[in-house]
Amino acid sequence: MFRLKSLVVVSIIFFLPGCAMVPFGIGLIPGAPAYVSSIIGGGQSAYETAVDERTTEQQMLDAIVAGHAQAELYKNKDIRADQITTYCYFGKLYLVGEYDSQEQLRTIYECVNKVDGKRQVISRLYLRDADKENDFFGDQAMYTELRTQLMADFEVTSTPVEVQIVQGDIILLGVIHDKEERDRIMAHALGMKGVNRVVSYLYHQENAGPEPQIMTAQLAPAPKPPKDIPPPPKTKPKQTRPKVAKKPDIRPVLAVSNPDRGR
Repeated sequence: MFRLKSLVVVSIIFFLPGCAMVPFGIGLIPGAPAYVSSIIGGGQSAYETAVDERTTEQQMLDAIVAGHAQAELYKNKDIRADQITTYCYFGKLYLVGEYDSQEQLRTIYECVNKVDGKRQVISRLYLRDADKENDFFGDQAMYTELRTQLMADFEVTSTPVEVQIVQGDIILLGVIHDKEERDRIMAHALGMKGVNRVVSYLYHQENAGPEPQIMTAQLAPAPKPPKDIPPPPKTKPKQTRPKVAKKPDIRPVLAVSNPDRGR
């Protein structure tokens, strides 16, 4: 009976047309992300697969890595199921959530180290404050509002973008089209009321190269002249003669004799 069920599942996977075949098959992996297996209930995952900037094969490999990492965390009794969410893009495994202690954090890393196929592990985990009350409803309201704004913005392919809110920080993950789209998504997130910080793990092809350099707002010092070049010779200032003021043109006036004088 088990062999018969397995044969039926494999047949469905291979006979599904187009890109829908891959997310359906990935959804059967234990611990795979919920958005992948949503193809069983509708066409949402097929749409997400179509608008994703990754190839279908890359999406499948990433989903397998994220699903296996989530399954390893689920198997450990010291880690709550809703504590950490795993994501994977181009082989980079992202961990987003909270941990209770340093011992639990070491256990989390031990679990994800068992996952094959990952290139790197990027951790965005926060130490949970037991004395601080968790504002679950406030985080959900912020999440709903941000998702609504992204869906209303037609210049943003918002469906593949994952949004996580942890301790007032908005964490954005996903593969997008270009820098302009990233800037629009960031603007929506930064405009949320009550947000603490916005952490972007949005990936686009323009930043596929080496890590960007960190730029500071300080002015760079003026460059010093090389030692090999001698300083320019000192020149004496030109001496100029002082200008002599012109004397006024005073001409003598001849006295006119009075012919009537002496009469």
